[in-house]
Amino acid sequence: MADTVLNTTVFDGSKKLITHYNVVSDNSGSTTKIVDVSALEKSPAGKSCLTVRLNKVSFNVSVTAPVDALRMDWDNSGTNIVFQTLNGEMEYDYSSFGGLKNNKASSYTGDVNLTLPACTSGDSGTVVCEWIKVYE
Repeated sequence: MADTVLNTTVFDGSKKLITHYNVVSDNSGSTTKIVDVSALEKSPAGKSCLTVRLNKVSFNVSVTAPVDALRMDWDNSGTNIVFQTLNGEMEYDYSSFGGLKNNKASSYTGDVNLTLPACTSGDSGTVVCEWIKVYE
């Protein structure tokens, strides 16, 4: 059996992207690509989205052990880079400085993953993100 995952793009506009992710664990852990930049709408000028910046995130994560918190990472063909850990119920707003930027490590793809590591059956999380799209 696998974790039960719902991953939805709520809005994909010329500047903003809103994603909704929900997971209920079966104790196996999982990684889900929550932003696939190659699948996003192009800019009005026809440019492809290169990466995204996390502008705002709200979440409700219920895990048995804090080490099992949800992790957001910048996808990389080498080792993914964790940039945000989510546990409990909170909101973070990074809009005052333009959002959390992808560190663009040497093998970055521009995509974003959400990982629920080894965890307890029934651990769950809901994450809603507002992203700023960055073009070529």
